[in-house]
Amino acid sequence: MRLKSGLASICTRSRGYEVALLVACAFTQYAAAEDPCFTSAQLIKKAVTLGEGVDAEVELYKEAERLCPKMAEAPFNLGLAYQKREDLEGAERELRKAVALKDEDLFRVGLAGVLLQRGEVAAAREQYDAALERNPKSIPAQQGIAVILEKQQKLPEAIEVLEKAGQIDPTNVVTFFNLGVLTEKLNRLETALAAYKRAADNDPKHPQALFALASMQARLGYLHDARRSYQRAAEINPDDARVQVGLAEVYEKLGDHAQAESALRRVVALAPQNVLARVNLGILLNESRKFQEASVILRKVSQEDGGNARIWSALGRAQLELGDTSAAETSLRRSLSLDDTNPYAHNNLGVLLQRQGKRREARKEFEVALQLRPEMEIARQNLEAVGGTVAE
Repeated sequence: MRLKSGLASICTRSRGYEVALLVACAFTQYAAAEDPCFTSAQLIKKAVTLGEGVDAEVELYKEAERLCPKMAEAPFNLGLAYQKREDLEGAERELRKAVALKDEDLFRVGLAGVLLQRGEVAAAREQYDAALERNPKSIPAQQGIAVILEKQQKLPEAIEVLEKAGQIDPTNVVTFFNLGVLTEKLNRLETALAAYKRAADNDPKHPQALFALASMQARLGYLHDARRSYQRAAEINPDDARVQVGLAEVYEKLGDHAQAESALRRVVALAPQNVLARVNLGILLNESRKFQEASVILRKVSQEDGGNARIWSALGRAQLELGDTSAAETSLRRSLSLDDTNPYAHNNLGVLLQRQGKRREARKEFEVALQLRPEMEIARQNLEAVGGTVAE
């Protein structure tokens, strides 16, 4: 999860490279409609409705700039349009024009964002600082400085800047979302949870804030809260595969395997190449004793990601239950060669060895499974079945 920075919108907002960007409108009042600057303002207003850096938008801003060279909003918006098109050189050129015409904090923040995107961190910081000199309450400037501090691994300082921004504007989603990201990095999970909740409360339809909130609630074990947050996120964007994967994991932990399976099948339908969803679906199908379907799914995904220990472990379980012991042993040993800390693979290999009459080898696998996961009751029962004793 990456930090965001953003400019507060006073007219309309468009989405850039994970950044909420200002699209300023030239509403300057001119005495007569014949004034070229009046026409320029109208062109800017029209261009704003196009957005996303399309050719028509760019041409309108260029014409507005030609008609009224003194209007800073034209090069400012043109610079943002170039930024959307990833023409950072053009974006910097136009934004510097805007700053030269009108030295405002918003224009300097726009320029700083482009400089930061170009990797010119020191120059970006100068622009953010200059913006704060003109407007000490500039939230976008403080957000930008926090992004820089985060890049410099100065997380406590970045958090302090964002906390100040949050006091100035308690309703800004980006500020509290970023606070959540940074405090999560410092493993201050309850604080991160509160920040994500504040962001989601400020904008109940903000998909990233809801996803971050749900993920943190699930991580902290607040499963019912996580389910509600994931459901809200799914209502806003039902085609977001990440949300459905998270929702499935919560349903599974709550014991609702039918809903978990439904969510994962939706992910597979939406994103057939999503390996995680197909692996999780295979594991869930094993738990539902749908071993044949699980085997088909897991065998196919193993061909795409042969280095994933979880896939081989789950496939081995399905093959074992289907009676294909030779294939099961190959899969389980492959899993353990990739990750020998999986207690389920050790337990299932022990079951297979027990069926082959290799009680000593089976006992060893059950013992390892219990060492890795002492509360694993099935491994405990299996160990006792082969005459082993549980170490106290």
